[in-house]
Amino acid sequence: MIAIVARSENGVIGKDGGLPWRCKGDLQFFKRTTMDQKIVVGRTTFDGLPPLKGRDIFVLTRNPSARCEGATAVSNPADVPADAIVCGGAAIYDLMIPKCDQLLVTTVKKVVEGDTFFNPQWLEGFEPAETLEETDEYSIVSYKRSDG
Repeated sequence: MIAIVARSENGVIGKDGGLPWRCKGDLQFFKRTTMDQKIVVGRTTFDGLPPLKGRDIFVLTRNPSARCEGATAVSNPADVPADAIVCGGAAIYDLMIPKCDQLLVTTVKKVVEGDTFFNPQWLEGFEPAETLEETDEYSIVSYKRSDG
């Protein structure tokens, strides 16, 4: 399983259920990486997303009777396909990153205000493997699991 996350220089990953920046290069990378794939998000993240065509979306929610238009709602993490890409938010990363072998981390080179933050513990057991993209605006690093 893979997780993909974007953070600011000061560790912000979200504000009011969305991204507190616009970074075209990161959005293009997200689209390329997730197109024609299964993705898993939490309910708040799902509610803040624009329509994501070309992806099979699983919404991991505590509400077993939840209905999510255009997506499959699941309340048990075991019901998330093993080949899904974990796309947030923070509670979903907390739950699913331990099952991941790879993290794709974009660092947007801005300091922004937000209400949801990157947890440094998410990187425990991972090592940087490769810088995938680097510009003046952002960098994308692939981390691979190093703890066995």
